[in-house]
Amino acid sequence: MAKRKIRVGLIGCGGNMRRAHLPRFRADGGVNLVCVADPDQEAAEALIQDWGGDVAHYEDYRQLIRNEDLEAVVISSPHALHYEHARLVLQKGLHVLIEKPLTISSRQSKTLIGLSDKHKKLMVVSYQRNFMAPHTYARELIRSGEIGDLRGVVAYVTQNWGSARGWRLDPEMSGGGMFMDTGSHLVASVLWITGLEPVEVSAYMDNAGKQVDINAVVNVRFKGGASGTLNTFGNAGCHDERIAIHGSKGCIVFHLHRWQVKSVLVNDRPMKVPARIKERTPDEAFFGMIRNGGKGYEPADFALQVARLSEAAYRSVAGKKPVKVAR
Repeated sequence: MAKRKIRVGLIGCGGNMRRAHLPRFRADGGVNLVCVADPDQEAAEALIQDWGGDVAHYEDYRQLIRNEDLEAVVISSPHALHYEHARLVLQKGLHVLIEKPLTISSRQSKTLIGLSDKHKKLMVVSYQRNFMAPHTYARELIRSGEIGDLRGVVAYVTQNWGSARGWRLDPEMSGGGMFMDTGSHLVASVLWITGLEPVEVSAYMDNAGKQVDINAVVNVRFKGGASGTLNTFGNAGCHDERIAIHGSKGCIVFHLHRWQVKSVLVNDRPMKVPARIKERTPDEAFFGMIRNGGKGYEPADFALQVARLSEAAYRSVAGKKPVKVAR
């Protein structure tokens, strides 16, 4: 049975949209790409050529939202623009898949979650790890009490940011450096899997000669007494990522390397993920939930916690002292 077609528009035609999202649209088989918006005509034309077919291009995203008959919009634009882009999409009554982080401020994130609820539209944040089978199962195990009461988290992600360029190095457009960008995946994974809520943060950051942070050491105290460290190192040789979650009865330890899951240990034994838990991409999950009427959808409350923790980390660095996480 053929999938129901979904009329989709895109905001942002950069490399991430072309290399990550476009192949997922093709794999879905039911995406009708109607239009794209990007002030960079060359980038838009390259994406349209990659896709093939008749796709309209708008330099102004507002015209795309006003003029086109769409069901959903996918956003992959600079972090500081996420709020305005997603706000107009939701106000128009459209579903939205938005690249991480949801926004660069907790106030903006809270507003978008409220609009999503008000208009009864899906708003999915494209954190790939939250759709990986081991991460999904780890969340189940923690919720069921498999490792007991949570006591602490030790996590880090490394990357070689030597090739970073463009808006990611502009604090006005990015909202921050490695911690706001790749680090956001780490923070989101920890908060989504564990359900922990940050209450106090003490952070140190090093810009390594750039306008944005490259390295960060972030200490967090969570509601309920757990504590942890969430660290990012952007001048390392390559991607490596570890998350160790410790409870009163056991632990779960993730290792990812060069963007692949290498191992997941539960109490020092390899995790056995049940066959019922399927690996998905954010795009696959998003389009699936649109077609099934929202079954399996959860509001992006964890993304609000990500914004609150990130905000607190940057405030701690600016004030050179621990800070309470805004509520």
